[in-house]
Amino acid sequence: MRVLLLFRGAPGCGKSTYIKEYGLADYTLSADTIRMQCSSPVLDVDGDWAISQKNDKVVWDMLFQMLELRMQAGCFTVIDATNSKTTEMNRYKALAKQYRYRTYLIDMTDLPIVECKRRNAQRAPIKRVPEEVIDKMYARFATKKIPGGIQVVTPDTALETMRYRQADLSQYKTIHIIGDIHGCNTALQQLMQKFGGIRDDSFYIFCGDYIDRGLENAQVVQFLLSIMDKPNVTLLEGNHERWLYDWSHDRKAKSPEFEIHTRLELENAGIDKKQVSRLYQRLNQCSWFTYHGKDVFVCHGGVSNFDTKDPLGLISIPTFQLIHGVGRYPDLPQVMAAWNHTGIYQVAGHRNIQEYDIFTENTSYITLEGRVEFGGHLRAVTLDHTGFIQHKIKNDVYRAPDETAASIKPNTTVQLLVSDLRREPEVRESKFGNLSAFNFTSAAFRNSHWNDLTTVARGLFINTEKYEIVARGYEKFFRVDELARVYNYPHSNLDYLKDKLKFPINVYLKENGYLGLLCYDPEIDDLRFCTKGSISGNYAERFYQLFRQTCFSDVSQHWNDLKDFLKMNNCTMLFEVIDQQFDPHIIEYDTPHLILLDIVYNEIGFRKMPYNAWIGDDLIGVSQRFNLNLKKYVNQFMDWQQFYDFYSKASATDYQYEGSYVEGFVFEDAAGFMTKLKTDYYSFWKYMRGIAPAVRHYGSIQHTSALTTAQANLFYGFLRDKYTKDEAFRDRTNSGYNIISLRQEFFASQGAAS
Repeated sequence: MRVLLLFRGAPGCGKSTYIKEYGLADYTLSADTIRMQCSSPVLDVDGDWAISQKNDKVVWDMLFQMLELRMQAGCFTVIDATNSKTTEMNRYKALAKQYRYRTYLIDMTDLPIVECKRRNAQRAPIKRVPEEVIDKMYARFATKKIPGGIQVVTPDTALETMRYRQADLSQYKTIHIIGDIHGCNTALQQLMQKFGGIRDDSFYIFCGDYIDRGLENAQVVQFLLSIMDKPNVTLLEGNHERWLYDWSHDRKAKSPEFEIHTRLELENAGIDKKQVSRLYQRLNQCSWFTYHGKDVFVCHGGVSNFDTKDPLGLISIPTFQLIHGVGRYPDLPQVMAAWNHTGIYQVAGHRNIQEYDIFTENTSYITLEGRVEFGGHLRAVTLDHTGFIQHKIKNDVYRAPDETAASIKPNTTVQLLVSDLRREPEVRESKFGNLSAFNFTSAAFRNSHWNDLTTVARGLFINTEKYEIVARGYEKFFRVDELARVYNYPHSNLDYLKDKLKFPINVYLKENGYLGLLCYDPEIDDLRFCTKGSISGNYAERFYQLFRQTCFSDVSQHWNDLKDFLKMNNCTMLFEVIDQQFDPHIIEYDTPHLILLDIVYNEIGFRKMPYNAWIGDDLIGVSQRFNLNLKKYVNQFMDWQQFYDFYSKASATDYQYEGSYVEGFVFEDAAGFMTKLKTDYYSFWKYMRGIAPAVRHYGSIQHTSALTTAQANLFYGFLRDKYTKDEAFRDRTNSGYNIISLRQEFFASQGAAS
């Protein structure tokens, strides 16, 4: 939690001993420790070893940098320093104010100077300081005051004083705990009406996440401003409230949702930023209380455990975890299972993609996240002398998920689309006569700059003379949880998908090759074989060759039929081109082949042929008609729980599908929305492929901290050994970094199969 503990006292007064005896070392920043890390001990004039003071500016800069990092996360922090100067303490005080820390100081200056000198003389030479240093410090202790706002405590009472004290709320008739509101004021006011408003005989705890996603953010904030000073109201901090702080201090929030919607609502309502700043200052990290014999702990994110008897038990939990929860977003089941405090109830919001009810199987864990912002329920519980009572208020005022997605402007023509694409700086145009290929740039991909133009510009071929779409690839679609940070496209995170997906969902195997586009070009009155960005080159040529070799046993019989089909339907066939010898990727295949992925219509709006249809053309029928291998259908999920169970299973380390490693899966819902999952195996070896060039050229990589598993380190060691000692290996791999071959040799060296 946001607690800072300082000491004041000369060397030898007992600071380090106190830290050791009370188990504070894991939370401590020590200037002497940093000094020792910056420089080895040095000899003094008497021939003794001493800690070097030469780098003190760097030492203190480093200490404060680390302190600020800890404060950003809300970590309990102890500073092992003398603090003889008021200026030093003022620096801590300023940071504490900025990050909303409670600051305590253990004053050890009452130790007689004689005793301090005696202890100093008994210390190891390296820790000993000249007596005149102690004299100067004691002189400053006598004249320099401790700044206001820092609570002075004694060594004996410090931990008990800092303890987050449990409040006794038994004097109230009822305790109301309200879950995530997310800008849904209509549901909130219905709930408050049910409670009879803010009554003096009741206590109210709001769990955080008051804004964003909903349509009534300004009204919610106005309500909070009206109740924030009431003594029987506790407002907890959720992960979305940070944007209120940024807005009230005229900063741009790092939240697309806030910047696009919430900011405008607040500004149009004329809400006072100074009042919002004061509101943020009133937010609490948690609530820990007893009520008629029941112990209740409330926070926004949900924690797995803390020692209720240890003074450090609660304050040792970083505020970041109280707000964002312990573990990853999907880890709620493990967190709930770990919370096994008999007779202690935990109430939390924030996450609930598993759709737990308010009262879970773990009767001591209560979850109040109810998807209110997506048309779900505002959840709450009331605690009275009989126990907990649940409340669910259905919200009918919400933004449909599709309304948040960017899309091409309605009534756009191909000519206007071309004009817009050419003005977009992160779309590149490659010209082939009158035919132009539009694709997003590497910078757009690298920086996740996705909008309606960068996502559509992916294998899009347009005749810019006649303004006709000749070939249409996929629009960019994203991995599950890939887009939490992407401006204007927060649409593949699990939290969003929970309400975005329209069931049933069809699941297809994700193959591992490159994309080939087959279309009819009226300009040449013939078929074109393209890649995402070109109608020529080795990859387009290999696609053509492989098509001739594997798909048409009798070219003359099928060619014109295929040309007529593409022409009449004005569509593009999308293929996965798989050829391990020509273009090795991550996943191993036995033979080169093509897989028909989809048939996309050459229209501005993205539309494709169904996989299986009762009436008309479908992928199954077309693949049979033209002797094409079709993408593998895996399963169909009828509800969220089926989808999530599969997602969790396929996300596990070393997951295999039907006994083989695969790239992943593509999910397509009933409305045509697509997302995908990449397996751990694929992601791991793709990263390993990326480090191979650096090892070959430089002998090592700069950031070995990214090698987080035993296998990663073993493979890295294998590469280093091979590239430095085996000339034949270097020659063999000179033309490229075929991770499949590298992996095979690695496993052979380990005596294991790949």
